[in-house]
Amino acid sequence: MTAEELALRRTARRLALQFAAVIAVIVALVGVLAYALVAASVAESVDRELSISGQDLRGDEAPADTWVITVRDGRVASSKTLPAGLPDTAALDQAGRTGETVDTDVSADGRSYAVRTRVEGGLLVQVAIDRHESDEELTRLAWSLAGAGAVGVAAATVGGYLLSRRAMRPLTDALAKQRRFVADASHELRTPLTLLSTRVQLLRRRLAGETSPARLQSEADAVVADTAALTAILEDLLIAADDRPASVGVVDVAAIAAEVVTAAGAEAEAGGIALTLDAPSPAVAAAGEAPLRRVLFSLISNALDHAHSSVAVGVTEEQRIVRVRVADDGPGFRDGDRPFERFASDRTPGTGPAHYGLGLALVADVVNRYGGSVRVVKELPGGVVEATLPRA
Repeated sequence: MTAEELALRRTARRLALQFAAVIAVIVALVGVLAYALVAASVAESVDRELSISGQDLRGDEAPADTWVITVRDGRVASSKTLPAGLPDTAALDQAGRTGETVDTDVSADGRSYAVRTRVEGGLLVQVAIDRHESDEELTRLAWSLAGAGAVGVAAATVGGYLLSRRAMRPLTDALAKQRRFVADASHELRTPLTLLSTRVQLLRRRLAGETSPARLQSEADAVVADTAALTAILEDLLIAADDRPASVGVVDVAAIAAEVVTAAGAEAEAGGIALTLDAPSPAVAAAGEAPLRRVLFSLISNALDHAHSSVAVGVTEEQRIVRVRVADDGPGFRDGDRPFERFASDRTPGTGPAHYGLGLALVADVVNRYGGSVRVVKELPGGVVEATLPRA
């Protein structure tokens, strides 16, 4: 896991927890408000029932879970069998003594009763209502709100984490691309810049001394070649760092391959390598001309670096794809080689270093942008790299 991915996960977790905390506070406030409103409504309903019962009901007219106790001239009468804890004699005494309405709560045998005692026209009336059902309703409401809130907070946490990761992904990709660009630039530019600086210093010394024009011309040609190599590296870096959507057009792969092979002919001849092309024209693909040119240049350049005596470039047009194959008679690729990773290298005893640099990684990047693919063909002798592009 890369440093960018670790940073993405940490940031996403922090944002998700902060989002969940905000949601938890909102859910708690809404839950408390809802519970308070329902509790007030239940209390109002109980109060209304107490008032109606006390004013209009007598004796056996009391509904279920409601008891009416009357006291006249010291005689106590009730609507039905009274539960434990009733009547509330203290409330009866207080109401009879003061003439005021007295509201009390009585609890007995695990039950809770709302009790109202008042004096009505010389009659002392006490109404009691069982609050067990309303208390259970409020308890169920509290648990329901708590459960719904917990589920909501959990869902908000997961959703916040996923959304945070999605929102942070472009930034993370941009940072990763920036770091790769800096790493690529420092790796690729160090050697050509050092070589260019050395050649310029030598050229300055020779200009100061007595040097033949032919020697000066050779040094100047070397500086020009190094500058061209540096320009090519910069072009590769810019293509690799460009994350804009690929511009797709209709390009003749065979024609571009012919141009690149012609341009690389001098390098191949200088190395004693036979560079051949088999590309029946036209072979049109859906790609960009400049990036495709860099792809072919990188494939051929890599083959020339590893070939012993020959490099063969082939372009074929098939039903849905255009296939480009570059084969050399070098040592080829072994199991475990990573040619399409940036700056991967393989050192085989006795054969020297084999560096893939940015070239083949750039090939894979560009080809993938256009919906194609690239692979190493290990079934064939030598080093064979094959790229496919969608046919236009």
